[in-house]
Amino acid sequence: MMESPEEASISVAKQLFAKAGDDPTPTQLSALVVEAFEQLTQHLAPLFGELGIRALLARSAARSSLTFPWLAATIPSTAPTEAPWDALRTAMGRQDPRTLRDGFVELLSTFLELLENLIGEGLVRRLLHDVWSEAFPRAVKEAT
Repeated sequence: MMESPEEASISVAKQLFAKAGDDPTPTQLSALVVEAFEQLTQHLAPLFGELGIRALLARSAARSSLTFPWLAATIPSTAPTEAPWDALRTAMGRQDPRTLRDGFVELLSTFLELLENLIGEGLVRRLLHDVWSEAFPRAVKEAT
């Protein structure tokens, strides 16, 4: 059975935040989060376009802001700017590490749910295996 978007997002967060070492600062963690979203955008942009991915991320941020109000308007859905992630980096950098992690999990799981609604769970899992293989392992086909 595959993990839910929330379970997969928690797995990604654990992987990501482990890179920060012991007692990371919110600034260090927010930099890792932004790097993860940049990597995700770069990986998916050839299929959906950068603006398409950013629009989904902006929608995810808007929906996630119901739980984490500080996520509102952190990802612009308009044309890329020189520093498109500054608002997200700044907002996350102001949070304590636990809140930052929980906000990241909420944002990523909402993004995954939206993407799954558009293209299906199996395709999302295959696409994201290349980005986060531990959180999105390749499905093993069952023998018939």
